Amino acid sequence: MPAMALLSGAIETLINQVLSFDPDSQQRLEKLNHACLSVFIEGVPNGITLHFADKVEVSIENDAFEALEQNLAAQHCCIKTQLAVLPELKETSQLTRLIQQKKLYLEGDINVAQQASALFKELDIDWEEQLAKYTGDVFAHQAFSTAHRLFDSLTEFATKGQRIAANAVVEEKELAAHKLAVLHFCDEVSDLRNDVERFEVRLAQLESHIS
Repeated sequence: MPAMALLSGAIETLINQVLSFDPDSQQRLEKLNHACLSVFIEGVPNGITLHFADKVEVSIENDAFEALEQNLAAQHCCIKTQLAVLPELKETSQLTRLIQQKKLYLEGDINVAQQASALFKELDIDWEEQLAKYTGDVFAHQAFSTAHRLFDSLTEFATKGQRIAANAVVEEKELAAHKLAVLHFCDEVSDLRNDVERFEVRLAQLESHIS
């Protein structure tokens, strides 16, 4: 089996498997019936197209974004973006902002992009229940409890790290202020020493004149 066909099959299986974990996803999928969403990632040679029906079918695009956008059918949306921007596409309210910032190029039916975003964003999956089907309730509960504690610990550690970094910045600024104060004091001492030397010269001149 060609590599691209294998890749599209793996993506298709993964998407449909995840959607099956949320029974309500079928209602959202019906709104996309007969619609297509083509996605191109900058730096990746091929795009993928999601074909929506009672399930999602995935195909690999051999044409470039610029070629595909010229012949879009109804209910077909074609987008091009960067890999780092993909998580932001879950927020449909951000699409306009991303387009204005030239982080997202969109051609065709924007409603398809918004509904596809909602399809995945609104997924409500009980992952503990899914794991329990394979491992049993006790193990699944313990695994997720441990994961939650680990996540809380990492969050707390990150928060403390931010506080330490903030304090370090403040202390560094204070140290910088102390250095400036020392330099200013040294300048004042130098000025005073110069004044004393000038006074001694004048005093010696006066003594010589009196003599």
